[in-house]
Amino acid sequence: MTLRRSVLFYPALSTERWDEAMASGADMIVFDLEDGTVPARRAEARIAVLPLYAGPHKADQPLRLLRVNNPRTEDGLRDLLAVADCADAPDGLILPKIEHAEEVRWVADVLRPRHPGLELVVLIESPRGIKNAMEIACSTAGHEGPQVTCLFLGTADFSASIGSDLGWDALAHARAETVLAAQEAGIDAMDGVWFDPSDEAGLIDEAQRIAAMGFTGKASYDQVQIPHIHAAFTPAPTQVDWAERVLAAAAADPLGTARVDGKMVNESIARRARRILDRRPA
Repeated sequence: MTLRRSVLFYPALSTERWDEAMASGADMIVFDLEDGTVPARRAEARIAVLPLYAGPHKADQPLRLLRVNNPRTEDGLRDLLAVADCADAPDGLILPKIEHAEEVRWVADVLRPRHPGLELVVLIESPRGIKNAMEIACSTAGHEGPQVTCLFLGTADFSASIGSDLGWDALAHARAETVLAAQEAGIDAMDGVWFDPSDEAGLIDEAQRIAAMGFTGKASYDQVQIPHIHAAFTPAPTQVDWAERVLAAAAADPLGTARVDGKMVNESIARRARRILDRRPA
């Protein structure tokens, strides 16, 4: 199972940081043609960054993503056509400001002829996007070609769109909708950035809370945050031990009467155990 616990952002014009990004320890790295590039330099950035994705993805590498501009914009159209024309595309694209499932299917249709295996990570950043999150998450299910693999809540843009702060209460509903939509589609759920790299305690607390909600990862702009993020979304040895004992007990007693640590083991408990084991690093 591909782990998507972390995604680390770099400006698209910072091509000299490619090797740093690849060695960052993040599960996914992304060079950013949208918020990370001023509009006047996006054409320049597109030309500079796309050659870095040449060659197949290797098992010991992070997934190499590119954040394009929204496909409803001119820059977004130019980004998609440039990716479609590449002999070697990124491993995946981050699609920002998505509000409708049709947008995602249209992107997949454009890229299918040349890059059918490309991943799509969909950013939800508006009230309309949250309202349509379920349909967006499931938009490529049953279709050939690029697939949505992760639903990503852009907490900063979403909070700006509704006039809230980035506090827990303000974002609780949007986070819950994102997790439910991702789980319905069987894909990963990514939370937004913790913006203060010096506040380790705040990051750890938030990452642990969103992991408990069902999120599978969190975004970052700073490499120093990656170990804390991975710790929140990687099962502890005690959890792995519990999950293995649960599955062993369930296999030995398929009637659902087994107990582990004095507690009943049924299929729902076994399903939770399997999810824990799925999240172990290879």
